[in-house]
Amino acid sequence: MSALVREAASWLRISKNTDQWTRPWPDRARHRERMLNDLLKGKIWLVWDGVTAAATITVDPDEPLDLNEQPVWPQRERRRPALYVRRIVVARTYAGCGLGAALLDWAADVAQRDHGAALIRIDVWTTNLELHAYYESQRFTRRPGRDPAELAGYPSQALFQREADMPGSDYKKLLTEKERNDTGKFR
Repeated sequence: MSALVREAASWLRISKNTDQWTRPWPDRARHRERMLNDLLKGKIWLVWDGVTAAATITVDPDEPLDLNEQPVWPQRERRRPALYVRRIVVARTYAGCGLGAALLDWAADVAQRDHGAALIRIDVWTTNLELHAYYESQRFTRRPGRDPAELAGYPSQALFQREADMPGSDYKKLLTEKERNDTGKFR
């Protein structure tokens, strides 16, 4: 997972007009801690092509919080149940294969099936306008956020959501869930 994130960070620096992931947020130690906690809690999912990690997504029933433990999404937007997604990363060798769209559609299915959630939401790096356009192309709509001053230093204040029951790609042509374990997660 961390190799996928490092590769994406390098690609963003070289190929895109954004400051996304130029340095770990909030710092290297807490960034690693957040990823490790998500991994241990079964929130991180990997797409494998044989022994190669092709993509990853983090799904979380808990809404994202800033460094002061304040919700990123404003209260008025949190009335309907949602599944939150983040760190959707596709290895560059798999770019253009539809894995990102398939992961989002899979997450929408998981939102309904496993969490009874009507929405999937993502908070996107504020300055990555190309990524904003990508999520809009995936049927997400931009939502009003909180006052940026309330989330001082939080880098992902562009908020997007999509109805979980919106038809999308047939992700099952690209993704297969294997081996349900006792906690209801897939390995």
